[in-house]
Amino acid sequence: MENTISVNLPAAPSERIVAIDALRGFALLGILVMNIQSFSMISAAYINPTAYGDLAGANRWVWILSHILADSKFMTIFSMLFGAGIVLMTGRIEARGGGSAGIHYRRTFWLIVIGLMHAYLLWYGDILVAYGLCALLAFLFRKKSPGKLLAIGLVVVAVGSFLFLFFGWSVRFWPEESLANTMEGWRPAQELVARELAAYRDGWLGQMGRRAANSVLMETFLFIVRTA
Repeated sequence: MENTISVNLPAAPSERIVAIDALRGFALLGILVMNIQSFSMISAAYINPTAYGDLAGANRWVWILSHILADSKFMTIFSMLFGAGIVLMTGRIEARGGGSAGIHYRRTFWLIVIGLMHAYLLWYGDILVAYGLCALLAFLFRKKSPGKLLAIGLVVVAVGSFLFLFFGWSVRFWPEESLANTMEGWRPAQELVARELAAYRDGWLGQMGRRAANSVLMETFLFIVRTA
C-alpha cells in the first residue's frame, strides 16, 4: 500500500529540475507578451494591428518586436517542456514500478476540465484544452525513437501547412458572403468594433455569448489548423 501511494505522489522538491521550472516560467512570461494584446484590444488586432488603433511610432515597434521575438516562440518552448514533463513524470512512476497511464489520463482529464472552465468562464484564449487534447495522444508516443518522432512531427506540421496552403488557394472559389465574413474578421467595421468593445465592457454574463463563440472556434477549427 505504501509503495502504491509513493509511486503516485508528486515529485519531491529535491527531485524537481530547477532549470526546467525556471525555463517554464520564462516561457509563460513570453506568452504573456502576446496575450496582453488580446486582453487589451479587440480580437482582430492580434493579427491585424491596424484593426484597432494605428501602426506608427511606439505602436509599430511594439508590434514588430513582439512578433519577431515572442509570437509562437515562447509557446513552442512551453510545448516542448509540456512534452518533457510527460516523459519525466511517466518515467519516474515506471521506474518505481508503477503504471503511468492511469495517473497521466486522470491529470489530463482535469487539465481539460480546468481549461474548459477557464475558456468559458474567464477568457476564450485558453490553451489548456489544446494541451490536454494533445496529451491524450502524446502519451502514446513517449517511448518512440527520436527518428520516428521526427518523422511523425514532420507529417503533423505538413498537415497544418497543407491546410493553410489549401485555404489560400481556394479563396478564389469562395462565395462572396464567405469572403466578406473573412474580411470582417481581418478589418471589422466600426459598428462591429463598437459591439465587441461593448460586450467586453459589460458584466460577466454580458460577455458570455462572445466568449463562448470564440472558445468554440478556438477548440475546433483553430485547434486543428494551428496545433498541426
